[in-house]
Amino acid sequence: MGLAERRAPILTAVAVLTVASLGLLGWQQLAGPPAVVEGSAAALGGLTTEVRDATWVDFDMGHVMDGQGGFMMPDQMMPGAPTGDEVRLGVTLTLANTDGQTHGFNLVEEFSLVGGAGSEPAAPAADTIGDLSRLGPGAAVDGTIYFDVAVPGDGDPPLYLQWHRDGETVRIPVLVEDAPEHEHG
Repeated sequence: MGLAERRAPILTAVAVLTVASLGLLGWQQLAGPPAVVEGSAAALGGLTTEVRDATWVDFDMGHVMDGQGGFMMPDQMMPGAPTGDEVRLGVTLTLANTDGQTHGFNLVEEFSLVGGAGSEPAAPAADTIGDLSRLGPGAAVDGTIYFDVAVPGDGDPPLYLQWHRDGETVRIPVLVEDAPEHEHG
């Protein structure tokens, strides 16, 4: 078998894979945004996420410019706290294994917050789940994932917890009360 005869099947396979990849990419572009679930729960890849609550975190801690001798603590004195116009939103959820086998998960890679005043998905800033990275059959964990985001205005889109797992993505509505006042020093 000559060199040209050996190259033909390889070149054909490369061409087929290229066309298939371009088709998949085009389909993803035309498919639009991820599905928005009805209610507060979604299931992906053997796990279920249920959003239970969402609350704004108050970082002012009594240190405000109030004319009474208080002051706003500068960003340098609060490492890891939201900066600029951002405030911290805590999304409390239950992550449960609804399958008969152990499943791993990664909060930072799987979850983001979309909508509101931001044009890009917000990655988690912190969480209360810690180093836990897998759940056995029937196991569940309650925790809070924190996101630093600009306060949504009246005309901004609603907030969603976006969950991407095993090649699928869903958006779970996040209902939250009015944001706290965010003062600048």
